[in-house]
Amino acid sequence: MGQQDFDAILDSGSFELVLFTHNCAGCGMAGTHGYDPRSSKSFHPGKLVQELSYGSGDALCRNAFDQLDIGSKEEGGLHVEKQPIWLVQEAKMEILESSQFEAILGIGPPTAVKQQAQDDLATLEALGGKFEAWNVTVPASIKSRIESKKAADHMLEDLHDNVPENLQLQFLSICLGAKSGSVGHATWHDFDPVQRVHEPFKRLAVIGKVTWGLSLKNIHLVLNGQRVPIACSDGCGAVLDTGTSLLTAPTDAVNRMGQVLQSFGANCLKEKTLPTMEFELGGETLTLPPAAFVGFVKGIMPAPWRLHFHQRPFLQVEDCELLMMDTGNLASNTGEGPLWIIGMPFFRHYYTTFDYGPTESASSVEKKKPSIWVAEATESCEPKKQQELLQIEAGKEKGSTPSLLEVDQSQLRLPHWMGKKDGGHLQF
Repeated sequence: MGQQDFDAILDSGSFELVLFTHNCAGCGMAGTHGYDPRSSKSFHPGKLVQELSYGSGDALCRNAFDQLDIGSKEEGGLHVEKQPIWLVQEAKMEILESSQFEAILGIGPPTAVKQQAQDDLATLEALGGKFEAWNVTVPASIKSRIESKKAADHMLEDLHDNVPENLQLQFLSICLGAKSGSVGHATWHDFDPVQRVHEPFKRLAVIGKVTWGLSLKNIHLVLNGQRVPIACSDGCGAVLDTGTSLLTAPTDAVNRMGQVLQSFGANCLKEKTLPTMEFELGGETLTLPPAAFVGFVKGIMPAPWRLHFHQRPFLQVEDCELLMMDTGNLASNTGEGPLWIIGMPFFRHYYTTFDYGPTESASSVEKKKPSIWVAEATESCEPKKQQELLQIEAGKEKGSTPSLLEVDQSQLRLPHWMGKKDGGHLQF
């Protein structure tokens, strides 16, 4: 960005590009190596200011524009000549003290900003309607603030600060290596999953307006033919989020998981005692291996999380722990039901392609909607081919079971939108 190199988190739970500025207040390590407008030959200041709320705290930002490059030119790097960015001027986020990144690159749906601005404008119009119905004179100071907010929302609608949109991107695939310490892969402008006939992808129907939101139903733990129900028999809402460290769920579901694991006699040193998780996501039946939700823990949990998780983040399983974050009753109503956040463990098992939808050549009505496509991943982060799946199913080839991971809870991440509600409902 602006001829300066930064490490960025690819975050499917957000949609803007946020950079921590050099020596910004409260930005810790992220600010020490942060973005410096004075070192850029292509920097242009903006006129907007907003506060972004993350799970670990708040960041005060102002907007700007600069030249963006992703990857090297030798590797076919991507380029946006004048990318809108949000520059963090001041932050209250303890987690930044030891941060290993300087930017958050949102890869959420491009329509999110426009949708939120439209919702905000509708709220302001409704407020004005109330004043009119009450037949009262609106104080000049309040009227001025409302008009300023409306003007800002109109500017946000036209800002186009989503990187995938500016790259005219249709397919972006994410896969994290299953083994501890292995690298992850992001494939920009990936192939159309429909045309990958030898790699059977499943299409997950996206129902969220501002997130990659999906319906989630009928979660079970399965061991030796025994299927035990866990949650979501009446339906839940789920968000597929690359920026969240683990699976997160309401308290009742986490407690139920712990109880069932104990009834199975789950022991992390005995692979045959560990069940798989089966569920319906976006209309398709999927499974996750035990490595997605049990493992070993080290480190000290950040103070903000201890409040969220009631001082007890994980449930003990013999020789290891249930690796799910307990969100309590926070944002419990998505319109689809209780909220689950499906984080990084999912991307260690599934090669996941985010389909942003419309292209000029799209002919199918179904393809004009954002979708998510998933295929089981190999250890080298490639979609498994049909023949490989048939061999595993027939028992001709043993499917590899990922070894259990060790999680450093001091590095836990939650999405910034998790605590936001709109009229008692999570903005889904």
